[in-house]
Parts: sequence; structure tokens; C-alpha cells
Amino acid sequence: MDDKAIPLPPLLELTSSQLEVALQNAASQVERLAQSVAAFAKLGAEMCASADPAMAAQGIRVTAEAQRAMFAMQFHDQLAQRVEHVRDALGDMHDALAAPKPPCPEALLAVIRSRYTMEDERRLFDVMLGHVAQVPHAPATSDTEALRSSVEIF
Repeated sequence: MDDKAIPLPPLLELTSSQLEVALQNAASQVERLAQSVAAFAKLGAEMCASADPAMAAQGIRVTAEAQRAMFAMQFHDQLAQRVEHVRDALGDMHDALAAPKPPCPEALLAVIRSRYTMEDERRLFDVMLGHVAQVPHAPATSDTEALRSSVEIF
């Protein structure tokens, strides 16, 4: 390897752009999946209205499966949020590196942490960087708890 430094700002920008493209591609596919699940739910509701008891029972099962599928798709939203937060943090780091006078590390980390919308993201940040960031936060009860995922409705 030669003496050239790794060009961090362009690398951060590239990584952020790749995450953005991945988010856009995933969003279009999830939208299509949501339309399909909605169509199955509508079909299930129509089957439920049938005078044939066997058909109505099958409609109940189809509707229940469609509802479970829609609930499972909520995890895509959580994943997309996390990836967006990573993308935004990379953008913040890019901007800090490109600034004529970079912000102090504590300020940069505080901005990054403030973007998090899920409590387990904040706990993971605190476990990994809380000793560096010196930002006010509630400590996690354990490292394992901080790493555990949860769904938050907002």
C-alpha cells in the first residue's frame, strides 16, 4: 500500500448513496408486496361473505394470514429507519470532515444520537459511544438489553 490517505469524505458519500439506492429499491418492492397482501385481504373478506360455510371459513384463514403478513411487513419500516439513520450519520460525518472548522466530536455524536427514534438505537449508541459522546442519556440496564431489537409504534 502506498502513502496516500484514504479519501474519507468521498467514501462516506459513496456509502451513503449506496444505502439510499438500497432503501429506494426496497421501498418499491415492499410497496408492491403491500398491494398484493391488501388484494389477498380483500379476497379473504369476499370469501368470508360467502353463503358456503367452507368458503367462509377459508376466507377467515386468508384474512388472518393477510393480517399477519401486514404486521410482519412493519419490520421493514424499522429496518428502513435504521438504515436511514446510518445513512444520515454518514452524511453528518462527511459534512464534519468537509467543514473548514470541524465540529467537536461530542457535538457531532450528539447530533447523530438525536436522530434516533427507537430506544434500542439510543441504548446501543450509549453502550458503544456513550463514554466518548458525553451526551445526557439514560443508561442501558445491560449490554444485552441494548442490543435487543424492539418494535416501537409511532
